[in-house]
Amino acid sequence: MGNQQTKKGGGDNLFTGEELKILETSFRLANGGNTEKITENKLVESWSSIIDKNLAQFTANFLFTQTPQSTPQKTLTHHHSQHIGTITFRKYAEPYYIVERGTIDEQIHFIQTSLGNRSTEDVDLKQLEMYITALLLSYLHMLKSQNTPAFESWHKFGYHCNDRSAQCFAKGLVRHLCKKDSDSTASTSDLEKWLQVNPTFLIIWRCVFSYLYGYAGNGKISKLGNPPSSQILPMQEGLPFGTNYSPMLDIPHVIFVNSNVPVDLQHKWRFLFSSKIMGESFSTMLGKLLKKGPTLLVVEDEDHYIFAGYAPHSWAIGPNFIGDDSAMLFTLSPAMRCFNTTGYNDHYQYLNLGQQTMPNGLGMGGQFGYWGLWLDCEYGIGQSCESCTTFKDYNQLSKRKDFRIRNLEVWGIGDEPKQGDDSDEEGDGTNKRSILDKNLEDRVMLELSGRNMHSDGLREPELDL
Repeated sequence: MGNQQTKKGGGDNLFTGEELKILETSFRLANGGNTEKITENKLVESWSSIIDKNLAQFTANFLFTQTPQSTPQKTLTHHHSQHIGTITFRKYAEPYYIVERGTIDEQIHFIQTSLGNRSTEDVDLKQLEMYITALLLSYLHMLKSQNTPAFESWHKFGYHCNDRSAQCFAKGLVRHLCKKDSDSTASTSDLEKWLQVNPTFLIIWRCVFSYLYGYAGNGKISKLGNPPSSQILPMQEGLPFGTNYSPMLDIPHVIFVNSNVPVDLQHKWRFLFSSKIMGESFSTMLGKLLKKGPTLLVVEDEDHYIFAGYAPHSWAIGPNFIGDDSAMLFTLSPAMRCFNTTGYNDHYQYLNLGQQTMPNGLGMGGQFGYWGLWLDCEYGIGQSCESCTTFKDYNQLSKRKDFRIRNLEVWGIGDEPKQGDDSDEEGDGTNKRSILDKNLEDRVMLELSGRNMHSDGLREPELDL
């Protein structure tokens, strides 16, 4: 496949005239103005100022490895790859072509050779984790250097990325390749399936390589390819300045969660509540939470485990479970995992107060007394059980089944619902907001104290909480 790709990589018919100009500029820049051949050391040194140095080396592994021609697979198993000293522009352009519009076989070959494997070998998952970590760090460096509005909206409030959270992100993506936790390798066919169902990796991959090959020096970027339409890092909206706010999450956590929520909601996160800013109060939290559309609850327990629950419907107080099968639970630290619904039951969202025979608090998944995630109305008390039939491949979120809350945040996901839609779970938009709902926090306080809301009888019936 290597020789075949070399022929392709320099074929004028593979690139538009504008692309060729940009790629040739990139090659000259990497080679100090030389247009002939470039060495591995020179290329890695040049690229390490644009992307993560490990990703630069991984890509150089592919570029400076001569593999046997793409003949029947048995041929590949009998020939060793050879290292080559220099490459021309033709070879240099291959990674961009493969990532942007190569076939799945070409992309697998590119990844495998970058990791130091032959195409027919099993994938070393540790090596793949290192590759994804380097890719994510390159992506975030790209966002920072371009000062993108989404990145800046988080960065100015202290959201960063460290090696540990980037590694956890990589493990979270690679976990889908493991049939069991003890697996250290995956087959090429598994890698192929993973690439086809993992848009997060593909989006970051394309963005980074378009940036790398479009870099024109002095911070200038020439547009290459068709940028993905999905925005995996959302805009942050609503965090107040001057509050000594300290983030619970890193940017990789935000990307991991956001890449799993519905695509039409991925563009924005709206800050609603933080226990560090607004105080440790269940009623205050509910006052900010109710009727806000899809939300994300993020919890840190006293053992510093961080986990979250995505609720697809506006929260409403009542005796019944609400929500739909797009609900999710997450572990975020020390490991990143996403738990989708099983369809076994519809116990997605529960919120009730002031009851003597039913639980008072907020729950997601499981059943009364055996919750996937439970926040008691007595602030600070929570539960996450060992098993939960509502969510697939579920693991206990907290370190201990019964936990204490150290920190709690709530985010609205996507745009804020329009008035008239925020209390309309059926989505017909006919409901209007009652004056009785203007101060939801006071209403919740009354519910918590066990006092009945006699004025509820004065509201329009369809507006009942």
